[in-house]
Formats: sequence, C-alpha cells, structure tokens
Amino acid sequence: MDRQRRGWASLVAVGLLVGLAGCHGPRRPVPFDPPHSRSLAPADDPCACGGAPAGVALSPADAGPPRRPRHVLALSGGGVYGAYSAGFLAGWTCTGTRPEFDVVTGISTGALIAPFAFLGPEYDARAANLYTRVQAEDIFRIRAWVAIPFKDAVASSAPLRELIESQITPDLMTRIAAEHRKGRRLYVGTTNLDTRRLVVWDLGAIACRPCPEGCHLFRDVLLASCAVPGMLPPVRFDLDVDGRRVTELHADGGVSAPLFVPSPVLAAAGGEGNLYVVIAGKLYPDAAPVRPRVLPVLSASTAALLYAHCRAECANLYGLAHAAGMRYHLTALRQGFETVDSSVHFDPDEMTKLFAEGLREGSAGPAWQHSPPALGPGDGDFIRGGVRLRTPPEPAVVPARGG
Repeated sequence: MDRQRRGWASLVAVGLLVGLAGCHGPRRPVPFDPPHSRSLAPADDPCACGGAPAGVALSPADAGPPRRPRHVLALSGGGVYGAYSAGFLAGWTCTGTRPEFDVVTGISTGALIAPFAFLGPEYDARAANLYTRVQAEDIFRIRAWVAIPFKDAVASSAPLRELIESQITPDLMTRIAAEHRKGRRLYVGTTNLDTRRLVVWDLGAIACRPCPEGCHLFRDVLLASCAVPGMLPPVRFDLDVDGRRVTELHADGGVSAPLFVPSPVLAAAGGEGNLYVVIAGKLYPDAAPVRPRVLPVLSASTAALLYAHCRAECANLYGLAHAAGMRYHLTALRQGFETVDSSVHFDPDEMTKLFAEGLREGSAGPAWQHSPPALGPGDGDFIRGGVRLRTPPEPAVVPARGG
C-alpha cells in the first residue's frame, strides 16, 4: 500500500510541476485593482480592531494612510527552504542593521514567515521553532490511495491548518493591526484557480477585523497560499461581490508568482528606499545526471522552468525597483550548499541545517547581490560553437556587503 501511495504522489507531483511551469518569463507588474486585491468588502468597517470584540471600531483616521515605503521585504516561496529565509532574517537581526520594514510580502512558505518578519526581531525565535521542529505529519496527512482519484488532493491539510491556528493567535493579530494603523503593510499572495491569477491580500486590514471572523480569514489566506495543487486541497472563500454571493477556490500563490511586490508600493517610494528580496532556496538547480525515462525527464525539465521563473521575477522586480529609484538587494541559498532536493521533504535535521546556513550568512553581514541573477558574476547566457568545451574560471568578483 505504501508503494501505491508513493506512486500516486509521484504522478501528482509531476502534474504539479508541469502545471507550475505554464507561466515563465518576466511577468507584468502585479495587478492591484479591486478585483485582484483583497482586504475587506466595501460594506465592512476597515478599522475594526483584530483583538477587539465585534462592534468595537476605530475611526477611519486611526487606520492611517500607507507610509512611504523606504524598506520593502519580499519573501519567496520554496517549501522547506523557507528555513533558510527564517535563519537569514534572524542572522540579519544579530548584525544590528536590520531595519523595520514598511512593507512585507510573502508567497507560499514566505507567507508563513511574513507575519513574523513584519512584527520584527522579537518574533525570530517563533519562526525558528516553526522551521526547525516541524515534521511531515505536522504539515499533511496522506489519504488512502483508493480514495485519491475522487479527492481534490493527495493529502489532507488538516495538520497544517492546526499549526497555523497555533501560531496566528488573537494577540498576534492585535499586534499586526496596530502596525497596520501606523501605515505599515503586510501582503500575502494566493492563486485564484477560477481566474488563474494572483490575488493579493492585505493581511493588516484583515487583522483589523474582529475575531473570530478576522482570525479565520487571516488563517485561511495563509493556508491557501501554501496549498500546493495536487498535494494539498485548495481553500474555499465565500465572498460578497456587489451584493452577490461568490465562491472561489484559492491555492498556492507560487502557481502565479514565486514572489511579488504590488506595483503601487514601488511607485510610492518617491525615488529612494530599499527593496530586499530573500529567495527560499537556490537561484539555479544543482546539476545532476537525468535518467532517460518519462518521470525523471519531466521532473528535470519542469524544475528548470520553475527556477527560470523565479530568476525572471527577480529581474522583473529589479527593473521595477530601478524605475522607482529604489536600491535592489537580493540573497539566496548559495550554490554548492548540500541539502535535500525536494521542497516538501520535511526533515527537521535538514531544515535545521538550512536555518543554520541562513543564520550564518545573515549574521556575517548580508552579502547582498545588487543586480538580478542574469547580470550577476558567472550568470548569463553561455553560447556554444561546438562540442569541445572548457570550464570557465570561477568569477573573482565578491558581492558588496551591507546596504
């Protein structure tokens, strides 16, 4: 039975990779018009405080307009490699140079880290526990193989829902709502499976809603952003649009974008500021021989497309940041670091190694790359004029450290 379960899981995983590879190349700036950005229905009071009982609301002036985004943090998706991102932020804290972010965005595993990164260094330990102690059974539960063809996913996400509920408490919601009222913003992305488009959720505004309704919606958005299609079931959202009841299914935000920053955020920078991009994983897959069989070929090909999609989005954000007059900072797990080759291999030992590597790199003084991957040392196109090749020497250029 275990062998049959693994067979189903392998087929779904390949299907997932093929589906994710459908969109590649630089994307247009993230649409931020009302149909694709979510916070509250127009009839709702946007200033009802998350920790307050229903009916208690703040005046609209207390919410405060978005403040000028001088420091923007974008956290990518990447499954277990999110342990690197969490470790990097904790290491950055140790240097004493980590700023308070005006805007934080997250996709998939980055969405789970985003609330902690948004609230600041005092939540580094919470993120560390989340990414060094969880196991596979804390995230998903594989269903009986005979039932899988009739279900919406190979596994149940009930364990992940419970984990999110244990982390997203009313107290945490109250703190996020307080920061939102100061003008700071926390955004998370999901994919609307009906429209096949990215949806951006304003979690700060959602945190301002009274619990339990606000808490449930906040947690559902995080769960949806991590719902890997085929592996975990999509999340249903019941919406009121122009007085009409609408149901949408949302899944992993990484299907639409590996990372994002809403274009109005960059436009509001006013010709200055910093965009920090933290990639949960490597910019390039590790080289390895591919067995000439259907599943290995599909897996290698689609993995290449996914990595290319991530690098393309890094380049897209570089262009947008440059146009907005913001300085661009990029970091990712170093090539050559030996780790698991699956983003859903939830091994606490391996995740602890990833966290430790991020901690080491962050605490050494972040070695930011200030250009997109295609323009970095050793990157770019390699043109062949035959089959007799030489390995190019390693570049001697070292990325500048610090801001």
